[in-house]
Amino acid sequence: MLWCDPPPMSFSAFSYFNYSKSFAPLEILDLYHNQLVHIPKSFGDICTLRELYLSSNNLNGQLVELMNNLSECAKNSLEVLDLSLNQITGSFPNFAIFPSLKDINLSHNKLNDTVPRSIGNLYKLEVLSVSSNFLHGVISESLFSNLSKLQSLFLFNNSLSLEFSFDWVPPFQLDVMYLTSCNLGPRFPNWIRTQRKLSFPDIYDANISDTILDEWLEDLPPTIRVLNLSSNQIHGRLPNVSAKRLNGLAIDLSANRIEGPLPLFPTNLTILKLSKNRFSGSISSLCKINGQLLTLLDLSHNILSGQLPNCFMHWHKLIILDLAGNNFFGEVPSSLGSLSQLQTLCLNDNNFSGHLPSSLRNCNSLTIMDLGNNRFSGKVPAWIGEGLPRLIFLLLGSNKFYGSIPLHLCWLKHLQILDLCLNDISGTILECINNFTAMAQKGKFSIDTIVTIIHGNNLAYLHKYVYSAMFVLKRKEYVYSNNLGLLKIINLSSNKLSGKLPSEISGLLELVVLNVSRNNLIGEIPHMIGQLKQLESLDLSRNQFSGEIPFSMSDLNFLSDLDLSYNNLSGKIPSSTQLQSLNANDFIGNTTLCGPPLKQKCPGEETSNPSKTTTKDNEENGNEFRKWFYFGMEFGFPLGFWSVSCSLLLKHSWRHAYFLLLDNTKDWLYVTMTVNMTRLWRKFQRHG
Repeated sequence: MLWCDPPPMSFSAFSYFNYSKSFAPLEILDLYHNQLVHIPKSFGDICTLRELYLSSNNLNGQLVELMNNLSECAKNSLEVLDLSLNQITGSFPNFAIFPSLKDINLSHNKLNDTVPRSIGNLYKLEVLSVSSNFLHGVISESLFSNLSKLQSLFLFNNSLSLEFSFDWVPPFQLDVMYLTSCNLGPRFPNWIRTQRKLSFPDIYDANISDTILDEWLEDLPPTIRVLNLSSNQIHGRLPNVSAKRLNGLAIDLSANRIEGPLPLFPTNLTILKLSKNRFSGSISSLCKINGQLLTLLDLSHNILSGQLPNCFMHWHKLIILDLAGNNFFGEVPSSLGSLSQLQTLCLNDNNFSGHLPSSLRNCNSLTIMDLGNNRFSGKVPAWIGEGLPRLIFLLLGSNKFYGSIPLHLCWLKHLQILDLCLNDISGTILECINNFTAMAQKGKFSIDTIVTIIHGNNLAYLHKYVYSAMFVLKRKEYVYSNNLGLLKIINLSSNKLSGKLPSEISGLLELVVLNVSRNNLIGEIPHMIGQLKQLESLDLSRNQFSGEIPFSMSDLNFLSDLDLSYNNLSGKIPSSTQLQSLNANDFIGNTTLCGPPLKQKCPGEETSNPSKTTTKDNEENGNEFRKWFYFGMEFGFPLGFWSVSCSLLLKHSWRHAYFLLLDNTKDWLYVTMTVNMTRLWRKFQRHG
C-alpha cells in the first residue's frame, strides 16, 4: 500500500515508475491532492492494483485517453478508481474497459468523453461515483443492465437525466444513492421502491413534481438512515412515515409544496426538516417522537398554528429548533428550558405572547436566539446575560418589551448582533456597551451548525444547518445567511430611550450597523465616532441630538447610509466625499445645520445677488475701459505722429521709400478703378 498525501507533489513525469519491478505486489495506490496532469502508462502494468485514488489532481483531456493508460493488465484487477476533483469534462464516461471494476469515484470533474450506450462488462461493479462534475446527457436503464452487484451510486451535482421506464426493476440493490441535482422527474421514480437495502437515498433538487408514493413511505426499508427529498416540487399530503424497525432516521423534505397536517413519524427520528412547505395545523403529534435522539427540528415557514406542546423534555439532545414564520401563539412552554444542548432557537415571526420562561436560562449553549416579531412582553430578562454567555446573535425586536436594558447584557462578550428595536424600552443606553468585545475585534462567526449523527461506533451522517435573518441595511431589506457572520449590528431604534449616546460606543471598532433612531436621545454625537471605520449604516434620526456633527465622521469611508434628520444639530456639515455624496434629506429637520449637501449656506459664506453684482461689475469695467481708451488716444496719437515724422525727416532712405510707396499705391488704385469702370460700361452697353 502506498499513499502520497499533501503537501502537493508533482508526478507529471511518472513514466520512470515501474513499481512491479521494485516493490512487493501493489494493491492500493493513493495519489490524492497532487499535480498529475495525466495517468502514467506504467500504472497499467501494475497487474495487482485493485484501488487507485487520483482525486484532487490536474488531470485533463478526454477520459478515454486517460483510461488508455490503464488498459493493460491493471484493467483485470482494478476495483477502485477515484478521479474526483480533476479537470476532465464532457458527457458520461465509458467504463467498459474495466471488466472487474469494483469502486469508481470521479467526483468534482469536468469529464469530456462519449457516453456509451451500456457499461456492459462491468459485471463486478459495486460502487459507481461520478459526482460533482459537469457531466450531461441521458442515462438509460440499459447502462445498468449487467450491474447486479452495484451497491453505491453517486451521480450528484451533474446535469444528468435518468430516464427509466416506470415499471423498470433494477438488477441491483443499492445501499447508498446520491442523485442530487440529477433530473429524475417529473414523476416520482418508481424503481426506488424496489431498493430494500437503502441507507442513504439522497434525491435533493431532482426536479420531481409529483406526490410521494404512499406505499413507499409507509413501508420504508428497515436499513434507511437518511431520506432527503428536499428542494423538489413534491406536492399533496404527506402520508404517515413507517415506524417499523426504524432507528435514527433523518428526514429532509424542505422546500417543497407539501400541504395538510403533519403525519405520524417514527419515534426515533434524529433530524426532521419540513421547512418552506404548506403544512398546517398543530404540531402536538410530534410529541410521539420520544426516542431521545432528535437533534434538529426545522418547521419554519409553513402555516402551522396553535400553542406549542409542553413536551420538549423528550428532546434533550436537540441542537437546533427553528419554528420561525408560522402562526403559533400563546406562551412558550417551560419545558423548552430542558434543552441544555440547544444552540439555535428561532421563534421569530409568530404570535407568541407573555413573558419569556426563566427556564430558558438553562439553555447555556445557545449562540443564536431569534424571538423577533412576536408579542412577547415584560422586561428584557437579566438572566439572558447571566445564563447565556455564548450568545452571538440576540434578536428581540418588534415585541412589547418594556423597562430598561439590563446591565447584565454587557456580560455577553461574544455578541455580534443586538436587536431590541420596536419595543417600549426606556432608560439609557448602557455605558458598558464596549464590553461587546466581539464587535471590536476582527473575525467572522461561522453560522453553519454541523449536526453529526452517529450509529453505534460509526459516523453515519453530517448535516449542515445555516441560520438566516432579515435586516434593513441601506434602507432596504436584505436576507443574510452565509455572510451573516460578518455583520456586527446594534439596533435600538423605535423605543423610548433617553440620555446620551455613550462615548464608549466608539470603541466597537468593527461595528457595521448602528441604529438608535426614533428615541429621545440628547446631547452631542460622540466626537470619536469616526473611529468606527467599518461603519456602513448610521441612523441617529428623530432624536434630540444637539451640537455640531463631529468632524471625525469625515473619516467614515465605508459609510453609505446616514440619517441625521430631525434633530437639533447645528453648524457646518464636515467635508468628505462620503458625506457630501449623501442626500439632503438625510440632514433635514436640523434648522441651524448648513453646508453641502444642504442648500443652506453657513454664516460667512453668503454672497449678494449674482445678477445685480454682474451688472454693477460690467458697468464699472465699462467705465474703466473708456477712461483708459481716451487716455491712450490723447497720448498715443501725438506720440505716434511725431515718431513717424521725425524718422522721415532725419533719414533720407526711409523718406524716399515712404513717398515711393505712396506713389505706387496711388497708381495701383487708379489702374484698378479704371479697369473696373470700363468693364461695367461695356456690360451696360451690351445689355442696354
